[in-house]
Amino acid sequence: MDNETIVFAIRNVNLHTHSWYCGHGEGELVEYVSAAIKDGLQVLGFSEHCPMPNERWAMIRMPFSFLNNYLDECKALQRTHKEITLLTGLECDYDPFFHSWYKEYLIKEKEVDYLSFAVHFLQHSSGRDEYLQEFPSEKKFLHAYTDAYIEGLSSGLFRFGVHPDLFGCFYKEWDEEAIACSRSIFECASSYNIPLEINGSGLHKPPISTTKGKRPLYPLIPFWTLAKEYPLTIIGSSDAHRPQVVKAYVDDAHEFAKKINLKIETSLIIDRDGKMIFSN
Repeated sequence: MDNETIVFAIRNVNLHTHSWYCGHGEGELVEYVSAAIKDGLQVLGFSEHCPMPNERWAMIRMPFSFLNNYLDECKALQRTHKEITLLTGLECDYDPFFHSWYKEYLIKEKEVDYLSFAVHFLQHSSGRDEYLQEFPSEKKFLHAYTDAYIEGLSSGLFRFGVHPDLFGCFYKEWDEEAIACSRSIFECASSYNIPLEINGSGLHKPPISTTKGKRPLYPLIPFWTLAKEYPLTIIGSSDAHRPQVVKAYVDDAHEFAKKINLKIETSLIIDRDGKMIFSN
């Protein structure tokens, strides 16, 4: 990072980007850089799913042996592309057993610019991890998701939380349970001043059928409408898995917020220490 404070328009920022490294994305990192520059992005954050030392959650992330190559490639692109601000990040599920590893190894030793947080998996009673979309639409799993999301936000490790309404991919109805769990997430995020992300990619996934008709898996309109009651920092991201949508899905997230009159952050400030500050 240059030794100065820089302010960027948030609509020209994407901090949620995946490539071939994650195992279900397309394209090389440099292709995302080229697409970002072409489409007018000023800041591009790489955020591959963080591999774990024990290979937990390996279904949607790179092998652990790829981690150093990924981080080295991100840093090399930072050095060679001065026409855009590139950030090295990781999207993490949280395992409290590895709390010190996230903090001491990734943040301090490897100097990762930021960690973002998500819940993609829950555990069955057997202890086996299962992807969220495989769970039935039952209250106990909604509460398990909420508890896991709050645990991650409370860890102090993560710069922002991504697709907090991902529970919508299995919990089909918007009812009192969904409202209560959403409020718990909002209260935690606002208490710790952790931004939450509207995820543009979710708008392009196959819709889910509910008793009230079909809707996107996420983002959930009632979830984000409820968010207006809280002093939250809200950002929009692409969650791009191919270079062509690295900017387009950011625009979709912002348009989603606009349609429901939801206030979204307007600026990203990167200070002299490389810290990211979201501001209106």
